[in-house]
Amino acid sequence: MILFKYPLFIITLTYLAFSQPENRFLPFDWVQYRQTGKINSISFSNRYAYIGTQLGGVQRFNLLSNRFEEPITRAQGLRSNSINAVHRASNGVLWVGSSYGIEYSLSEEGDWTSINRDFLGLPFGETIYRIGESDQDIWLETSTLFYRLDPITGVVTGRMSNPNVSVLWSSGLIRFQIDLSNLLFEYSISNGWMTDFRSLISPNGKQMRVTSIATSIRDEIWLGTEDGTFFIGDNTMKTFSPFRFTLANNDIQYIEGKDSFWLGGRLNQYSSGVTYFDIDRSICDVFTFNENINMDRNSIYSIIKLNDEIWFGGKDGIIVYNTKKDFWRTFNVNIGTNKPLINSFLKINNEIWLATNNGIVILNKNNKSRINNEIVDYFNNNIIYDLSNTENHIFITTEVGLYIYDNNNNKIYDLESFGYKTKNFITPSNHFDYTAITKDEKYMYFANQSGIIVFNFKDRSWSNAVESSIYGSQEIKSIAVDKEKIFIATINGVVEFDMNNNSLEIYNYKFFGSINDIYIKGKKIWLGTSEGLISYRYK
Repeated sequence: MILFKYPLFIITLTYLAFSQPENRFLPFDWVQYRQTGKINSISFSNRYAYIGTQLGGVQRFNLLSNRFEEPITRAQGLRSNSINAVHRASNGVLWVGSSYGIEYSLSEEGDWTSINRDFLGLPFGETIYRIGESDQDIWLETSTLFYRLDPITGVVTGRMSNPNVSVLWSSGLIRFQIDLSNLLFEYSISNGWMTDFRSLISPNGKQMRVTSIATSIRDEIWLGTEDGTFFIGDNTMKTFSPFRFTLANNDIQYIEGKDSFWLGGRLNQYSSGVTYFDIDRSICDVFTFNENINMDRNSIYSIIKLNDEIWFGGKDGIIVYNTKKDFWRTFNVNIGTNKPLINSFLKINNEIWLATNNGIVILNKNNKSRINNEIVDYFNNNIIYDLSNTENHIFITTEVGLYIYDNNNNKIYDLESFGYKTKNFITPSNHFDYTAITKDEKYMYFANQSGIIVFNFKDRSWSNAVESSIYGSQEIKSIAVDKEKIFIATINGVVEFDMNNNSLEIYNYKFFGSINDIYIKGKKIWLGTSEGLISYRYK
């Protein structure tokens, strides 16, 4: 056994404090939801199961209500969303191990203190597999050594080949093959899952490896698996029940829905698909490409909900899900060869308009056949960013300007020739690349790098809403409006601007990644980002 202590001035350099984005926020004002990947570790308090995941931070599962609550991620101050080990100590401190080293929180939520792996003395490439505790210490298990830490400060007080005291460990990643046949033989599995007594088999027939095993404070056996599903064993009924709360993608390109969301995003190296997300009921259903017949693998950039059908727009095609019949089908739209992306949908009577990188495509809603007319020819080979409509007009944002199509008169107008200009209206200097549209009960907003303008579709008047200096004249990815407040998602963050009193807030945090879509529901804004789905409680 080797004991050592660092000098005090060295110890102070090991600590880095990571709270939620700013001290004025509560721990879960910002929440990040992600694809979880496999379950690496499980630990318990009287209230929660803390589940360390490969990609999705630490999930919190309420043991009293059997519901998921907000996860702990980089939005709460963690240095990484890839968690190797988690341990909730008996003194109420939550410990987390990642590739960066060790972090701990006295509140079990935010205000994380990080101890870098170099100051722990971890060799390059060494992984923390388990965290546990003895009467006096916190313990770390790696592939070669055990590390003893002070339970209050996290200072390393020793390294040894084996602990010299009894240690209560939280579960870690199963590194070596173990025999689960007796356990799986004793228990049945609900919700269509089966077992071959070596692994678990999902209702879709996919073999699922068990990655972590834990015993709760109620002596229930918990099994974590490689797709983020975990199973709670009922000791009385001898039944394992599955639970999972994960997204199909981490790069969220589009959010669709009101009371619940459909989410689509770019393909990644892990299992990909689309997500049905209902935070109010703690439901997160994943539909993956490799597990559903007639659901071709595709990145998703746009979604529209049509009664019993959900349409997902990807590259050169659409995927349609019939929710009533639980049936998927893929249609090739053939929209051209130059980055054939479907950017948005719009329903006009029995027609579905597609805004694509090569113009407008119009499909019959029922049989999905193409409809050709003059407006399709007019915008051929132009990038169409977005579409919106009022009762008689369709608004079209393109790379060459903003256009309005009069459905009754079959006529196309540009910005200068449509409606009325208010007295102080100034046309944006850049007439091109209106990349985003949003509307409320009275107004429609159009955004480009030179400014955001607004159209009152009650009196058909144009006015200015936001000067470009407010958002630094940056490219706008999406906008959302709540009464006097407008949220502007740019390539560098989110601007919250009060159009009545001209006050603004700027949010630009590393855990955002790049922002692709923005949506308002109730007291929260929701961001579709390259780092997952992010919510912010702004009121």
